Amino acid sequence: MGAWGHEIFDNDAACDWLDSLLVRDDLSSIELALDKVNQSADSIDTATASAALAACETLARLRGRPGLHEASLDQLKHWTDHHNHLDTDHLVPLAMQTLARIQADDCQLKQQWQQSENFEKWVATVEDVARRIG
Repeated sequence: MGAWGHEIFDNDAACDWLDSLLVRDDLSSIELALDKVNQSADSIDTATASAALAACETLARLRGRPGLHEASLDQLKHWTDHHNHLDTDHLVPLAMQTLARIQADDCQLKQQWQQSENFEKWVATVEDVARRIG
């Protein structure tokens, strides 16, 4: 993985997911990312979890509760500013379920973070997005 950090868009999988979002005018990218986590009977792989976290961050922003304001997220801000009219209420329970699965011990992303010195920062990032969605 080329990029790696505790913030949601600090990894390649999240950035790749963002690219797929930007070409759409609906919530299908968000729904798909959340569904992949929740429909998995196996452990959640790192890329799937990272994309789902990006979807959760996007959902929080669509609900008027943005997180970081970085220049690298200008495209996300632009997209959410132009799509904040979309009804996201039905996605909140799915997003909360997704975040719980990502924080479970069978999630490979969590396992990787547990082995790093920034695990607590990652946990705080995930908890922050959960608060902003709710």
